[in-house]
Amino acid sequence: MIYSNACEYAIRGMAYLARQPADRLHLLNDIAAYEDLPYHFMGKIFQTLVRAGLLRSVKGPRGGFELARPPEQITLYQIKEAIDGTEDLYRCAVGLEHCNDQMPCPLHETFKPLRLQINHCLESTTLADLAKAVQKKHLSPSTPKKTRAIA
Repeated sequence: MIYSNACEYAIRGMAYLARQPADRLHLLNDIAAYEDLPYHFMGKIFQTLVRAGLLRSVKGPRGGFELARPPEQITLYQIKEAIDGTEDLYRCAVGLEHCNDQMPCPLHETFKPLRLQINHCLESTTLADLAKAVQKKHLSPSTPKKTRAIA
């Protein structure tokens, strides 16, 4: 895929937060359990997202995590940038060091429009968009009951 497992987990965890009321903090344990994600790994991922300014964390007995900005202002591109970086989105498809429009590799013309589409999708898809799609899927009658819980 275009991102790592860590990035997928970050997207899933942040989409969970985007579906929750914005006026309260959420425990990492609850997020990891609901999304069936590894707790300790999620702790590291969420701290990276806090350092990137995408999440806010509060320590202590009433602590937890929340989105640092409204979900309409956080894109999948920003999450990928924080977790995986975005260099791979611009690299040559066959790994050549100097591949561009003036010195194209054999796959340059094939991959250039695909790369542009992927970047556009990541830059234009917000957490709010993703949260709506996930919520709709959870409410779908064709979704198995185990995964239909509303969160």
